[in-house]
Amino acid sequence: MSIAKKKEFKRRDLTEGPIVRTLLLYMIPILLSNLFQQLYNTVDSIVVGRFSGDYALAAVGSSGALINLMIGFFLGAATGSGVIFAMNFGAKDYAELRKTMDNAIILGLMIGVLISVLGVAFSDNLLTLMNTPDTVFPLAKQYLQIYLGGSIANILYNLGAALIRAEGNSRAPLVYLLIGGLTNIALDFLLVGAFHMGVVGAALATVASQLIPAVLCLIHMGKMDKRYRLNLLKMKFDRGKCLELIRVSVPCGLQSAMFNISNFLIQVKINSFGDVVMAGVAAYGKIDGFIYMPTGALSLSLSTFVGQNIGAGHYERVQKGIRSVLLIACANAMFLGAVIFMTCPYLLRIFTKEEATIAAALEMMHFLAPFSWTFTPTDILGSAIRGAGKPFGVTVISALSICVFRLIWLPVVLHFYHDVRLVYIVYPISWIISTTAIFIFYRKKRAQYFSPRLVTFQDNVI
Repeated sequence: MSIAKKKEFKRRDLTEGPIVRTLLLYMIPILLSNLFQQLYNTVDSIVVGRFSGDYALAAVGSSGALINLMIGFFLGAATGSGVIFAMNFGAKDYAELRKTMDNAIILGLMIGVLISVLGVAFSDNLLTLMNTPDTVFPLAKQYLQIYLGGSIANILYNLGAALIRAEGNSRAPLVYLLIGGLTNIALDFLLVGAFHMGVVGAALATVASQLIPAVLCLIHMGKMDKRYRLNLLKMKFDRGKCLELIRVSVPCGLQSAMFNISNFLIQVKINSFGDVVMAGVAAYGKIDGFIYMPTGALSLSLSTFVGQNIGAGHYERVQKGIRSVLLIACANAMFLGAVIFMTCPYLLRIFTKEEATIAAALEMMHFLAPFSWTFTPTDILGSAIRGAGKPFGVTVISALSICVFRLIWLPVVLHFYHDVRLVYIVYPISWIISTTAIFIFYRKKRAQYFSPRLVTFQDNVI
């Protein structure tokens, strides 16, 4: 097979072929990427909990909420850049593809430097804002400063992966992540297990392992089709393209940030219940993440599918794809929620031997696992709307139903009754509110967003 044909084989055109089969084949590498990323993040927690104790585990867990808050916005923005790239690809507009890639990387570099500087400088203030207990504070600070100091690698990988997937190639980001993940696991056991470096070793292992796939993504983009491949030395700043990227990417980033802001607020409240609850939440959080991986993979696939097909003018195919993915994702989330509910008591013992920590984790699980599927329509329909280049309305819904609702709920109910169960129950309630709102919004805007009446994605209307 020639090199050109091999590239075409790796790059999947989502505008042709059976919808479900095409989407699933494209989705599988993304799912495996999410699975492996969750696995090596879980190894971080297992190694830290086993070799450095529950205080270190709590420090990594509490820092995670803050890291996700700061990084999440820019990862959502990367999805927005991928949407524009996918539309350009579907329309075969190679000049715009090149502009999109150049300016997305330029913005990513600028943002990565900004996060690194601000994250290190204000780590004390951020952890204080989170009510981090004194017993955990020094360890959480060490982990946070190292992680955020190297955050540019994380941003560049996720941005590069989004652009590569938008071209129809979901395999390459998987391979690059596997290489980085294996590096992370090896360094975890070396730095934390053998050298007893605790959270410092875990943070260094994570940063080092993120740098490798970031570099590989940049190299890959430099070898794409010559009509739009990346050349770091010849990147051209285009004010119009940057504004277009910001117009679509910022709402996508804000939507991602809404969930992370609300999780940050929840973590602040959880910290007030002490280090045992913090450790239990950190342990269950790693298990709970597996429920959402297939939905996350399907939603990313759907964004690219919608973008490519709108670019190609295949609107009926778009609506069929949305319906199929929604049914598959809901059924899968119900199944995995049931599996986690039954196996969680055994899985938690991988992380810790402390019975109090296990009990705290199981209490959270009983509130979350049975209802995890209720958030799936929000994720899937939201991704479809973002794929059409219209993320603003979804961002408003997320802000109100997830962030604002939790912001009101937590201080009010905990003021009257300081019970951690009142923190846990806010998850399913907000999921149901969000899904109801997104269904109504989708039905109202379906004809406008997913039919030939659709205006260009440059006109970012609600």
